[in-house]
Amino acid sequence: MRPPIATVGSVSLAAVLLGATLCGCADPGGLKVTGPASSPAASVAGPVWISEGAGQPPVRRPASFVISDSVRLTGLRWKSWGGATAEATGEVSGGWCAPACRDEPYRVGVTLGGLVRQGGSGFYSRAVVEAAGLPPAQQKELRDLRLHVPKD
Repeated sequence: MRPPIATVGSVSLAAVLLGATLCGCADPGGLKVTGPASSPAASVAGPVWISEGAGQPPVRRPASFVISDSVRLTGLRWKSWGGATAEATGEVSGGWCAPACRDEPYRVGVTLGGLVRQGGSGFYSRAVVEAAGLPPAQQKELRDLRLHVPKD
């Protein structure tokens, strides 16, 4: 059995060495980082798609797109595609607003999001459609639309 003084001395020595190790690594000027800043990783390494439904081929930057049985987007012009979100302008029509928009569709802004990885690709899983002049109840129906995402 060791005498108590040796144990206290060992503990003191260990504390001094630990403190010296930790303090010896510190730079009085603070942490310095050199080199270029890293950019955020892309959400998906491969292409990003959108799918109208089961059995339909996936597409990229479609000019028209059927979200559901009652919502159809046409005349789409994409401002962005492939990132966490995609944005476009176009028109919306469909059974939910008939007969008012059958002959004259509403001008809309479309935002796709909810990027889901599938192997080396990605699929947008959500859409928000904003239509100026649309009655509030109908606008609410277009706020969070689910898109089809194929199974692996």
